[in-house]
Amino acid sequence: MKTKRWIIYTIYCILVTFLFLYLCFPSDNAAGYIQSTFLGNNPDVVFSFDSATPCVPPGLRLNNVEIGLRSAPDVVFRAGALKIRPVLAKFLTGKVSLIMNTDAYGGKMHTDIHFANRFSTEGPVSIHNGFSAINLGKCPALHAAAGRRIGGILSGTFSYDVRSDRITGGTGSAHFSLLDGSVQLLKDIFSLSQMDFNTMETDLTLKNRTLTITRMEIAGNEFSGSFSGRIFLKEEISRSRLSIKGTIRIHAINRDISTTLNGTIANPVPRFM
Repeated sequence: MKTKRWIIYTIYCILVTFLFLYLCFPSDNAAGYIQSTFLGNNPDVVFSFDSATPCVPPGLRLNNVEIGLRSAPDVVFRAGALKIRPVLAKFLTGKVSLIMNTDAYGGKMHTDIHFANRFSTEGPVSIHNGFSAINLGKCPALHAAAGRRIGGILSGTFSYDVRSDRITGGTGSAHFSLLDGSVQLLKDIFSLSQMDFNTMETDLTLKNRTLTITRMEIAGNEFSGSFSGRIFLKEEISRSRLSIKGTIRIHAINRDISTTLNGTIANPVPRFM
């Protein structure tokens, strides 16, 4: 009987302690520290939020988050809430490791961030992200970066490693899957002002500010295609240079057409052969 009573008292004390920590946790100070640390290591990045509150599992909830680049003020990622919690097992070894979850643009994102140096958030950092059911039609940042309307439901993963003190100088890889996609064409191609397709599968790598498209497969009712090439990234994303080639099959005429895409993201120049 005494053992049972002690167990109840112990559980009660744990719950009271947890409630006290939850209510008294200096969330604004902790969020301010995260913000200043992040911006201090990445001066070219904009990171802001309206408020911060503790959440369960133990962590921090940032409300109305905005993330972007100073060089591209129109390209801003927005989320109603971003939950951040530490990986305690990593903290015991002296390394900072965080897990972030957010709902954005109708879908979900999960991100793991691992800092390589002990007792520091400076130096090499690895980022691994998985996302699903992101509605690109609700993402104005993408439209601003590409300079055109883009729609569809996006899912995929990407990994990004930053070895320098600037977030834009890293390397990475990604796999994207886009369903029921559409891309506005700034110039009519084959009398089409918009390219609609059922699926798109893309594999990408990033190194030395060059985004390499190792594979892009598109399938639609009117056409299908296969592409590869490079995008040479600029600080202003819309000015990034294109060097892409591929083959398009027009189903109506049962014919394959070779194509290249040069120019910039804002002003692509297609050629057909």
